[in-house]
Amino acid sequence: MARKVERSGRIVEFLRDRNGASIKELAAETGVSEMTIRRDLEQLRFDNIVSLVHGAAIYRANRIAGQDRDYHLTLEKGVSISEKDRIGRAAAAMIVPGDTVIIDIGTTTEFVTKHLPQNSAITVLCFTMNALMRTYNKGIDTLIMGGGYYHANTQLFVSTETINLIRRIRATKLFLSAAGVSKELGLTCANQYEVDVKQACIESSLQKILLVDSKKFDQIRPAYFAPLNKMDMVITDSGVKTEWVQIMEQMGIRVITA
Repeated sequence: MARKVERSGRIVEFLRDRNGASIKELAAETGVSEMTIRRDLEQLRFDNIVSLVHGAAIYRANRIAGQDRDYHLTLEKGVSISEKDRIGRAAAAMIVPGDTVIIDIGTTTEFVTKHLPQNSAITVLCFTMNALMRTYNKGIDTLIMGGGYYHANTQLFVSTETINLIRRIRATKLFLSAAGVSKELGLTCANQYEVDVKQACIESSLQKILLVDSKKFDQIRPAYFAPLNKMDMVITDSGVKTEWVQIMEQMGIRVITA
């Protein structure tokens, strides 16, 4: 499964760079059969990421106000997999019995749920399909799921009721994601509909832990949700620049490189 996800990310990156490519070109680029490429492209077409035409595929660059249509969870899962896995493992190791934990949207935060110990005596609040499925299979004490309108590109369920539910929770730890971290413009995400959810999570949590791979630094996405100095801790990978570590430590943020 991991290979398929990583391959899908490579396919989309190849199409994005060239505005399109033939199935033969994609097979040569990824080193798999044309039949495998066709199956991958069918899934990407279903997810509205590519269009298929006469033995070729075209990347669908499509942005609307308040939403970055270039962002899709299917693609993000194929980026920096080993780094995200290490970050998720390091974050999960901080959870102790009795914790109430909020798991934010994202592929990096999903790796926290992967590394949760089985049958943990903790409470987890989540509101995305990917986090729900992984957490459900862990058999933890208490699982709370926020519902609402489903956004396929992020697997997020969001509604006024979900935001109110988050505001009624008091969490010991929040594992938060960001699609961009900027010195000037703070923490940003891909879609405007994520903002209220993220801000409610920050307001309801004692310890705010940002999980970002090093590629997210110096990036800016369309929707701002918080200043960086709101975070208590940042867990990232060893590719993070020394300059960024110094900036965060000067803000009083504990930095962990996994």
